[in-house]
Amino acid sequence: MNKLSMIFTMVAVSVLLGLTSCATTEPSAAPMATRSEDARDEVVELLDDGSPAEAVQRISTYQRRGLLESAEAERYSEQAVEKLASDVRAALEEENFGEAVRLYLSLEALGAADRVEDWNPSRMYLALADSYVEAENYVSALHSVGRIPNLSAQSSETLLRYAEIAREHRNRFVLGKIIDVMDAREEEIPDALMEFAASEPEPSEMISGTATVWVDRGIRVENGVGFADRVVGSGFFIDKRGYLVTNYHVIASEVDPKYEGYSRLFVRLPDAPENRVPARVVGYDRIFDIALLKIEVDPPYVFSFTNVRTLQPGARIFAIGSPGGLENSIASGIISATNRRFLQMGDALQVDVPINPGNSGGPLVDEDGQVIGIVFAGLEQFEGVNFAIPSFWIQHFLTELYDEGEIVHPWMGVAVHETRGGLEVMYVAPGSPAASAGLRSGDILTSISGWTPGKIGDAQKILLEREPGALVSLEWRRENEAMSGYVSLGERPWSPVEEALKVHEIDELFPVLFGMRAEDISSLPWQSNYVVTRVYNGKIADETGLSEQDPFTLRHFEVDEERRIALIRIVIKKRKAGFVESGIQLGSYLEVDNFL
Repeated sequence: MNKLSMIFTMVAVSVLLGLTSCATTEPSAAPMATRSEDARDEVVELLDDGSPAEAVQRISTYQRRGLLESAEAERYSEQAVEKLASDVRAALEEENFGEAVRLYLSLEALGAADRVEDWNPSRMYLALADSYVEAENYVSALHSVGRIPNLSAQSSETLLRYAEIAREHRNRFVLGKIIDVMDAREEEIPDALMEFAASEPEPSEMISGTATVWVDRGIRVENGVGFADRVVGSGFFIDKRGYLVTNYHVIASEVDPKYEGYSRLFVRLPDAPENRVPARVVGYDRIFDIALLKIEVDPPYVFSFTNVRTLQPGARIFAIGSPGGLENSIASGIISATNRRFLQMGDALQVDVPINPGNSGGPLVDEDGQVIGIVFAGLEQFEGVNFAIPSFWIQHFLTELYDEGEIVHPWMGVAVHETRGGLEVMYVAPGSPAASAGLRSGDILTSISGWTPGKIGDAQKILLEREPGALVSLEWRRENEAMSGYVSLGERPWSPVEEALKVHEIDELFPVLFGMRAEDISSLPWQSNYVVTRVYNGKIADETGLSEQDPFTLRHFEVDEERRIALIRIVIKKRKAGFVESGIQLGSYLEVDNFL
């Protein structure tokens, strides 16, 4: 809750005192080749090392820069395509269908999917689902079925098989998709499937599928007095084998390597709230604030996620959890707004359901009993303003939560700003895939894998459908020139801003953090004088009243890792204020939402 509260109070005006502070710098990544001979050697090395996707990225960049002739670029590209196709075939032979899908998407980006005969994404996802069934991971199996592009092409036997699995594991979303296909084909649908699809769970049933998540962190000493240090949250079961979902921030001390204190994780069940059942963290995602836990029980009820992208404000919803540790609580309300940009990736739902400490990690369900989101925060100073993570985003990495450890998302390595013409690049992370692909600040992204993203969330969705190492096609506009190339996605760091500050001075991050560009006009090394050269609409600098050609002096820069904020204090002469000198403090949350 405190983090979101800071977003609303971050920008403050104050009288400034203090000394200028700078970021610690480290050597930047090695530059790309500048000679044709080096470019050829680099591409050949990537092909020999089994990195065909990255080789394609470099080939397109070097050809555009004139370091590779068309004929040799075509020859190298053919080798890369054939290596990718060979890798897909090998993954299929080894029945590693998840890897096969990832590699196949790279082939699709190159327009070479026909190199893998007799296979397509639908068949791969079905094979992946079958492998999950064999492993008795029915949640991941149904998730894979839901991702089949051409579900209507599947056999009636396959559809009925997975419809029954969906009914058994209470996945109304996948069951509904299968029933729609069978109904369109005018096939007979068993009564048991129709009855379950039409039924609505009772509140008491749903409550039995929730739990109180309890983290015992020992004793906290304040002013010489010891207090019990407890973190209480909510969770809900998604798997009959005893897997349940909660928020990462509830169980952070269990997996955070920086935490050095005592930490023990327990779960309290609705039918026996006095008992503490030991639990362990399976997988977690800090960016989306999600964690998957495992306890040794057979839950009486399991929830399923929807994959609905568009939710309507005013729709009635229910939150189930343990506010203040009070188990078995259910509250009702409505969706107040959608597409709130509070997360690094994706967006959040704003709801008016009464939410208190302890609700974090509980399910937000619609009137049909399907999970449409996970409660994660509220604003303490604004009664009834609370937030949830939409199920739509969770579906992109749900199966990965079953893997041990932290989920790693893909990225290109650019921060962007929404404009009418497309997504404008504000910053390119050094050493990132985007830097290798030749992107620059000021470029306008017009297409990602054939899609035209109008919003940052749209572009993030496209990337989340892939994994690190996947290849995406890219088109962009630089001034009046149309350009294109490929990007081999990398692993997104937890905090791109903090990684950037290891190699860049703070002024390089002005666009990302504060929404402005500034030119250094200092005449002496110990001075920090700037003039504003660009203010991005709707960003912090714009809302604070800064404008182009405003001169300012940077007095202090600070990164507060505990509160997760970056602050600068400047003395500025605003044109709009008649160049009267004033002191201003600008603050930004470190986990900004504009990186792709």
